[in-house]
Amino acid sequence: MLFITRKEHFSASHILRNPNLNNEENADLFGKCSNLHGHNYYLEVTVKGTPDTKTGYVIDLKVMKSIINECIIDKVDHRFLNELDIFSDIIPTTENIAVVFWNLIVDKLKGNNYSLHTVKIFETEKNCVVYDGKS
Repeated sequence: MLFITRKEHFSASHILRNPNLNNEENADLFGKCSNLHGHNYYLEVTVKGTPDTKTGYVIDLKVMKSIINECIIDKVDHRFLNELDIFSDIIPTTENIAVVFWNLIVDKLKGNNYSLHTVKIFETEKNCVVYDGKS
């Protein structure tokens, strides 16, 4: 089994706010993040599989790049995440972003010899979330 990872970058803003709480409760719960702010995110998508006998590829990285850009990056780069349909009724924490991104690409990154393994999002240089679809 081999693991192939493609790394992409996007910038986006968001507000962490639970609509069922008042401003003070949100500020207590989310701190500074209850205000409008943004991040320069890094996204790592990892596919696992076995190399194709004809090409030697697990997956063609050009295909992987195209899927990630079309399904994720083009939708979120330089956007306010709270206003996007893909985050309706979801607080756009990095944890929730990872799950949403997984769901956007899991079916497109599935082939005869490979499948999506993990979606990893770095919110900062020190903080990241990894989702493997099993939760």
